[in-house]
Amino acid sequence: MSVLIGHKLEAPLQAFIADGTRHVTLRFFAEMLYPLCVGGAAGVVVFFLTSGYIITHVLQMEAPLEFMIKRFFRIYPLYMVAVILEWCMWHHLNGAPFPSLSVLVPQLLLIGDFFQTPHTLSGVEWTLRIEVMFYVFMAILKALGLFKNQKWMPWVLTGSACVLYLLPQIPAKEVWVHGYFTLYAPFLFMGGLVYLIQTGSANKYACVMSIGFMFVVFLVLISRFHPAWSQNHYALLALIIFLAGWAFGAKLPDGKVLRTTSDLTYSVYLFHNWLWTYLAILVESHGLKSISVNLQVFILLIVFCFMMHKLVELQAIKIGRKVLGVYKRRAQLKTPDNVLVVSQSA
Repeated sequence: MSVLIGHKLEAPLQAFIADGTRHVTLRFFAEMLYPLCVGGAAGVVVFFLTSGYIITHVLQMEAPLEFMIKRFFRIYPLYMVAVILEWCMWHHLNGAPFPSLSVLVPQLLLIGDFFQTPHTLSGVEWTLRIEVMFYVFMAILKALGLFKNQKWMPWVLTGSACVLYLLPQIPAKEVWVHGYFTLYAPFLFMGGLVYLIQTGSANKYACVMSIGFMFVVFLVLISRFHPAWSQNHYALLALIIFLAGWAFGAKLPDGKVLRTTSDLTYSVYLFHNWLWTYLAILVESHGLKSISVNLQVFILLIVFCFMMHKLVELQAIKIGRKVLGVYKRRAQLKTPDNVLVVSQSA
């Protein structure tokens, strides 16, 4: 919701806050909400923190290859469908030519920055690029055996963050919003460190110091790379929200509404920033005149994303499970006969 409001509804929110005819109490609550929605930045940071926490948990149980197979089918199929649909819509409504394979393939593989191809999905895919690189990084740590003795993890993650800080900003200024990888990847590390604190797998003081170090460096670098973004507390608010959820989440009520909303987050993230414009055109031409255009667009977006979740996202996850099952069965067939004999006799 932070990202959706920040990208598509920030102007109406600002107008509401500035409207002196609105009740001061309502404007007060809108002003409180505004820092959480500016550009969707707070939502992005909460996403990275949560993802770092969850991925660190998942890798306690999954082997590197199993982990990567699941992540691939979780991220790529719906993302690829979103990219292709965006190009089709752009071609249909604007007559724009379809991209060449030299552009489309890097976009579909989430490696566009390495080839300086245009960003897709109105730019939101940059977070997925960081996410996928984090998956690969953590899978390598797992393969190297660092999850067997996790007391070293705070130092490994801190050292990795320092390497990012010392390297030239990634991506460089010539490529879209420069330095986003350098700035935001460490939030994934912070989420993982919180998990290590919870499980007692590493020294909690080392983890806290590492989190504090990365956060302070972020504040310094964001002021240097993007001064306009340094005038907002979004990162601090996101960290507070995440830590509050971590500390008190078990006491919050669960339910179908919460689960369904959670299930839709990825689909809404992929489609909202570019599909909203086309849905608005549709509503303005054929929608109900007595109901807010933004409300109608929001409802249509949720319905569409629900369909994408059911028809693409969940089906891709099922296919991933089948692929993983085939891999595991083949691995078992390759097990030496003497190992099977020993296991059967045991």
